[in-house]
Amino acid sequence: MGKLQDLYPREVFTAFEEICGIPHGSYNIDEISGYLKTCAQNAGCECVQDKEKNILIRIPASAGYEDEETLILQGHMDMVAVHRDKNVDMKKHILDIMHDDEWVYAKDSSLGGDDGIAVAMMMAIMRDKSIEHPALELLITTNEEVGMDGAVGLDTSMLKGKRLLNLDSEDEGIFTVGCAGGVRVVAHYPLNTNEKLAYKARRAYIYIKGLNGGHSGQMIHKGRANACRIASRILYTLADMGVALIQIDGGTAANAIPCEAKAEIAVPADRTADVKEAFEKLKKDILHEYHGKDDAMQLELEIKDEEVTSAALAEQTKKFAAFIIAAPDGVQAMSGVVDGLVETSLNLGILKSTEGNADAVFELRSMIGSAAAHLKDRVVETAKSFGAECSVSSSYPEWEYREESPLRDKMVAVFNDMYGREPVVEVIHAGLECGVLAKKIEGFDAVSIGPDMQDIHTVNEKLSIKSVGRCWDYVKEVLKRKG
Repeated sequence: MGKLQDLYPREVFTAFEEICGIPHGSYNIDEISGYLKTCAQNAGCECVQDKEKNILIRIPASAGYEDEETLILQGHMDMVAVHRDKNVDMKKHILDIMHDDEWVYAKDSSLGGDDGIAVAMMMAIMRDKSIEHPALELLITTNEEVGMDGAVGLDTSMLKGKRLLNLDSEDEGIFTVGCAGGVRVVAHYPLNTNEKLAYKARRAYIYIKGLNGGHSGQMIHKGRANACRIASRILYTLADMGVALIQIDGGTAANAIPCEAKAEIAVPADRTADVKEAFEKLKKDILHEYHGKDDAMQLELEIKDEEVTSAALAEQTKKFAAFIIAAPDGVQAMSGVVDGLVETSLNLGILKSTEGNADAVFELRSMIGSAAAHLKDRVVETAKSFGAECSVSSSYPEWEYREESPLRDKMVAVFNDMYGREPVVEVIHAGLECGVLAKKIEGFDAVSIGPDMQDIHTVNEKLSIKSVGRCWDYVKEVLKRKG
């Protein structure tokens, strides 16, 4: 501890470092939820922890602010927890946080600035009795990164406020006032990897690594390579030479573009030269196709001098790979209303073989609910046509733009006064919990902001130090400003 204590704002970075000391990836939130509850109690605040382990902290209005409308500050406590070394157990790993003159980051892992910095700001507000503010409800939700489960399960009747400042955005000076809805589809493909091979085969590995990856809502329009789809494309080609799949593992989160994948395969002993040649040709083609988008991509084939007797047969491997490359992918439609806004997209975030199955996890997004439903049908029907079964979960609604927003008007005015310019007000393709809450709270009025972050959901994630300071000063001024 103490690595960030000299940074401004000290109270925020101190709280952030405390959070980083507790493993808090999605579905691993019991400890962090309990810690936040204890912090609230130690600060003398009323705190509710519900069945989803969401935390609601109530702070009375400062003197002179009793007549102001209650404001909800909101973020989520879970993070996308990934490490450069896949053998590291992120359920136990303590983040090794570091900083330079510009950025805070974690050595070899994601940082969890999304959305740890929101939680840290709320903790700092809770602890600092000198900050002037109306009555506050600090809402810290769970498992946002895996389908917004905490927000979906939240009983909003315990909230008094209708105005909400969400602190889950990653670009300073941009006010998000609407977002896409989404749905998750998991395709369970029957894959028997214990079929006896009729020929002598050698064990081999295909490695796809070094890709940029990124958030599937924010980066899907960049055309970045998807490691799971690259692996499937290679399998599709090599299966014609008798290559058979033993195991595949790619991606770590449904809402992150996979930057790594690994496939274990059986290569016919008498076709190793042909397989190597075909792989090298395909490698050259793929690297050329993604030049300028994923220039650090690495594709490797390693053939071992080790005999293999069973795998999914080449014909089955071919059909499985065909399903993955046939499934819809990436941007499906651009908005006809907002120039440059992705309207509908999907991402294959995880591809992993298990005993008797290979599971493909797709994250679908759209600004239009009916378009998301139609895309879901396309994915499900494609999967069924190849013999897979599907389960649909983690559906969350879009957050529609509100033409009249007193909260937005006040926040724009404060921003103009402090920054000397207008903020960018936009609707985004990524999903936010505001969409879930908007459907539950009548008269809901919300804005989402946050400091600058880069490469969230990846091992390259970093958080701007100076931007955190500016956002902190801005949030305090919004709390102080009446009206």
